[in-house]
Amino acid sequence: MRLLKTKLLTASTAAFLLTACAGSPPADLGVIDGNLRACPDSPNCVQTYDAADTDHYQAPLMPKVDIDATSQAIKTAIVDSGGKIITEKPLPSQGYYFHAEYQSTLMRFVDDLEVVVVPDSVRLRSASRLGHSDFGVNAKRYQEIKAYYQGL
Repeated sequence: MRLLKTKLLTASTAAFLLTACAGSPPADLGVIDGNLRACPDSPNCVQTYDAADTDHYQAPLMPKVDIDATSQAIKTAIVDSGGKIITEKPLPSQGYYFHAEYQSTLMRFVDDLEVVVVPDSVRLRSASRLGHSDFGVNAKRYQEIKAYYQGL
């Protein structure tokens, strides 16, 4: 009986710790005045739409032939790079918005990726939900998405 209680306690503690690393999705996800929100001061975020934010800025992705081709290519790049698309919706001003989650294998940390596809640009923001540093994971993810996207 004592062994069973120990196993149950261990399993429930492990489950709690693994789900606690996921955190809740930020309440302010989405498009605000045609753009995504700014990155926080912490180094666990990258974005492609504000060159003045030199700590987080990455070179933007160039649109494909049209909005639909660009949206399909970015969706494929997200899925092929291990992301799970949570939200996909058209924007009223001709474009698309995507929200995807990426989960680390070991600690189950969750990062949020947001993409706005409009005729002249692909705006991307990838950020960790928890913690201060991500050891460059979001920047590496952006490079991986970029490679998939450019290969399509």
